[in-house]
Amino acid sequence: MQAQASGLQVSVHGHPNADTLLLWHPAAATDPDGVAALASRIATRSSVRVVVPVWTLDSAGRDLLRSVRYARESSVHPPDNLSVVGYDAAGIAALSLALNQRRLGIGLTRVTCVDGGPDTLDPISGQPLPAPSPAPVETAVDVVETDGDWARATVAAWQGADWAATLVPRSQFTWRVNPSQ
Repeated sequence: MQAQASGLQVSVHGHPNADTLLLWHPAAATDPDGVAALASRIATRSSVRVVVPVWTLDSAGRDLLRSVRYARESSVHPPDNLSVVGYDAAGIAALSLALNQRRLGIGLTRVTCVDGGPDTLDPISGQPLPAPSPAPVETAVDVVETDGDWARATVAAWQGADWAATLVPRSQFTWRVNPSQ
């Protein structure tokens, strides 16, 4: 585990010269070994550098944004070649980050929402995820299939706003702390 200058705890997995993937997993605070094993698997299988911040819902907004800054500033590649994978509320935050990246002065290659849902608030803004507006950027958006119709409707809304959005079948998504999840 490495400490970021601002005090945010992060772990980094994979080769420092690889493209960066920021992994926002809520279990980083409660099951750091499990999330570290997941990050190592992702880094090895996908040939990426995985940055995992430790955050809690109490400090999520501030910590998630600080982790974006850390991932961008510590990358050897252009900072706008960043991908973000978020689970649960952090998945909603990843979608919100894609929507607001121009305003925040960042660029993203891809965002992935895992285990999001219709009643989950964006922990960065504290608000529900707004409807997507037309894409001024070329960021790919993946939403992993959930129970119910939320993921399918979300992908359709993003596609309707001209985003490159994909519904990822739950059975094909293998980036779980516990492979049986």
